[in-house]
Amino acid sequence: MSRSQTNAKLIFILLLFFIASIVYIEETNNKEKYSSNPTNINVHPGDSIQRAINNAKSGDTVIVYSGSYKENLVVDKSIDIISNPGESNDTVIQAANTRKDVFHVTASDVTISGFNITGAKNKAGIYYSGSDGNITRNKLVYNEYGILLKKSNNILIENNTLFQNQYGIHLENSNNNWLNRNNISNADIMVDIDGISLEDSDNNKLINNIVSNTWRGIYLSDSSDNELNKNLASANYFSVTLENSDNNKLLNNTINLHGYTFSINLGNSQNNILKGNTAGLSTEIKVVYSFDSKNNTLEGEQYIVNEQGRVLAVESK
Repeated sequence: MSRSQTNAKLIFILLLFFIASIVYIEETNNKEKYSSNPTNINVHPGDSIQRAINNAKSGDTVIVYSGSYKENLVVDKSIDIISNPGESNDTVIQAANTRKDVFHVTASDVTISGFNITGAKNKAGIYYSGSDGNITRNKLVYNEYGILLKKSNNILIENNTLFQNQYGIHLENSNNNWLNRNNISNADIMVDIDGISLEDSDNNKLINNIVSNTWRGIYLSDSSDNELNKNLASANYFSVTLENSDNNKLLNNTINLHGYTFSINLGNSQNNILKGNTAGLSTEIKVVYSFDSKNNTLEGEQYIVNEQGRVLAVESK
């Protein structure tokens, strides 16, 4: 074989190798691209939800079918965990260990929707520490905390029902969250049973929520620049309480009292606006100021209290 023929054969072999390499790289890229597409992972009774979470990748959806599951779930990636549509009342997740959260979420962009969550007697039904998530259409019963947010921002908490939790929805160091159309209640009023409570949490919106039969219906502590609008506080011992909380707006809320209960209490809280709030039939709204609460505005008029603190306004409807 001549040198020219040998060279031609070598070039042909190199060309085939080059083409094969391009095809391999293209197929690999396609596989990687396909594997990055969100997928659904179905969980049926007898399966493990945690195993499905572990096998999921960011962007996937874990769909849980109707049934009872006894697990404590850890969510550390951005996924959606939802009940099979239409089966939310029958999809029960009970804490396997009552001293651990049912859902313990440490990632952002997580959705939890459509579950009956119970049994975390010493922890939370849903603990969320992350941002930009959704907690919707869940029923949370018999937990220490129904929903607990810690250092969480931009979370939507909507259309949840919470019953017989020590703390219904509690926000701690959590800002810019939206609480909308949640229903928090208990069978009886008991000491230190709270409905919605904010601690060191600013710029949150509480809209159209119902809170009933709690010790403190809506309670803000060291929390400022929040908006409470169109909520119903019914038969709570303390309906709405602000402590060390400034520049909040209490607008168009309805307060129904029950027995020897209190309407709105302001303790060491400044520059809050109270407007458009109404009472139920045959009741009255009493705004009680401590002596160190100053420059709050009630229905357009600013009040500065005396040293003893007193009821400054009674609005009968």
